[in-house]
Amino acid sequence: MTIASLICEWNPFHSGHEYLLRKMREQGAEGIVACMSGNFTQRGEPAIYEKQIRASIAVRGGADLVIELPVTYACAGAERFAWGGVYLLQALGCVDQLWFGSECGDLTLLQQTASAQNDRNVQERIRQSLGNPSSFAALREGAVREVYGDEIAGVLREPNNILAVEYLRALMTLHSDIKPFTLRRIGSGHDSGRADGNIASASLIRELIRSGQDYRAYVPDFAVTESTEDYRQSALRWESAMYYRLKTMTPQEYACLPEMSEGLENRLYKAAQCGGSVEEILSYAKCKRYPLARLRRALLHAFLQLTKDDFLPLPPYIGVLAFNQTGQNILRQMKRSAVLPVITRQSDVNRLSPEARDFLERQRRCDTIRHLFH
Repeated sequence: MTIASLICEWNPFHSGHEYLLRKMREQGAEGIVACMSGNFTQRGEPAIYEKQIRASIAVRGGADLVIELPVTYACAGAERFAWGGVYLLQALGCVDQLWFGSECGDLTLLQQTASAQNDRNVQERIRQSLGNPSSFAALREGAVREVYGDEIAGVLREPNNILAVEYLRALMTLHSDIKPFTLRRIGSGHDSGRADGNIASASLIRELIRSGQDYRAYVPDFAVTESTEDYRQSALRWESAMYYRLKTMTPQEYACLPEMSEGLENRLYKAAQCGGSVEEILSYAKCKRYPLARLRRALLHAFLQLTKDDFLPLPPYIGVLAFNQTGQNILRQMKRSAVLPVITRQSDVNRLSPEARDFLERQRRCDTIRHLFH
């Protein structure tokens, strides 16, 4: 069986995702494994629907097996997000392909950009520029441009290209035999406020859901859920609880958050003392060096009480969220090929190492917090 895979959030699952899965089947995928973010996403927000609902929709949409990208990878920058997903798919021991969308749709160009980022000359230029007030993304693009020119540097201007490059870098680091495939992103762009036919960005669909507008034209029928009023009310409760947490944290607690550098912890603490809401805190903290997505992730880490010690370099297990009959066959194959413990039931948890159990307990704690505001 040819097993293809992809790393996703599906927040929510929409027509563009269904198109990608269909193309994977057309290109010979006999089984599809999705490594999906759990209850929290890379934007630093709770997923619009909890992970079991999204995993069930994913299986109806064409995935055969859905495994979870743990929160400490799902709610991280592109490099860690990609690394966690690729490492888990590699650990299955039976995946043949990794598929991903990109704005350029040119695998050779993406691979050249991944190699450019790994170039020691580029990395040295980035290190020398870290005192610059520009964002890391801008410094990286500038360093690549200095060494490799405009065409390759230009790849790093688009969000899906950036993720694609990080997937390829992770495959290179792991010396993986998984073969990459890219599909040019169709329809509206990432974070676009406009739809293109029946294709709309996930961000636009989320906004339609939040505002109580009709979003059914942009998602398959099976992905339409019940009334969204509960979601809107839970979002208000979530923001109030997060605001309280941010206002009462000490400078030392901010300093223990993951991915703090160059005084960001002090900036967040001061913003929290001044801001009258979560959005105001973000507004006070935002600057050229720290984009909004990074700040939102930092505030989510604070609310979930995640620290640097919780961010293990490698996921210690494979958590299964949903599967169909083909997915069950893949699971049987994984029993022989996987190099990490596979969790499908509580008895599997009992066999985990102490470190892996601790990691799982932190994951479950975050899930509990999410459920409190559902």
